[in-house]
Amino acid sequence: SGLEHPIWARAGTSDVETFEEVFVAKEYDLPFVDFTPLHILDLGANVGYASVYFAARWPQARILAVEPSKHNLALLEKNTRPWSRITSFQAAVWSHPTVVRIANPEDEPNAYRMSEATADNTEAVPAYTVDQLIERQGCAKLDLLKMDVEGAEAEIFKHNTGWLDRVSVLMIELHDRIFPGCAQSLYNALEGRRFRQEIVGANLAIDFR
Repeated sequence: SGLEHPIWARAGTSDVETFEEVFVAKEYDLPFVDFTPLHILDLGANVGYASVYFAARWPQARILAVEPSKHNLALLEKNTRPWSRITSFQAAVWSHPTVVRIANPEDEPNAYRMSEATADNTEAVPAYTVDQLIERQGCAKLDLLKMDVEGAEAEIFKHNTGWLDRVSVLMIELHDRIFPGCAQSLYNALEGRRFRQEIVGANLAIDFR
């Protein structure tokens, strides 16, 4: 309901669970009534459900959906193709430019974790900093950054977090159950910054405005 175009899922996979989180439980329903983003970065886009949800809610927004898995990316592209303002990009996010690989390819496709790899690894994908991905989005200031990266946030917030000054709202799922220290890494990066925080489902919505 509320979508102009059909979306697809792989039966018997975590796609069904992710669909329910996004479209039934509405875990990306931001509680800020005064918020109309124009530039959105979806990190850990999986098969594109959050990007589609954002595009339906804010039709004027330009969305960059970043996903490292080629298998997820194929369905992401199918789901987002009718939405002209969503651009998909096969890549990962890290604290510095590098290459990474999926460390647990046998797990469900919404739970892939990344680890650094060598450049000659056949499964390696490029990883960029948040600053680089904001530049790729083509904006000086990012209105909404959604981050669901299965524990990589512990690394991302550990170093080089000046990009937080370029973000208006951060929506993030922390994964301390997988990598203890994710929350600590985030709140260390937030120290000294003014923000308000809301809890929406499994996500933290952090408003820097």
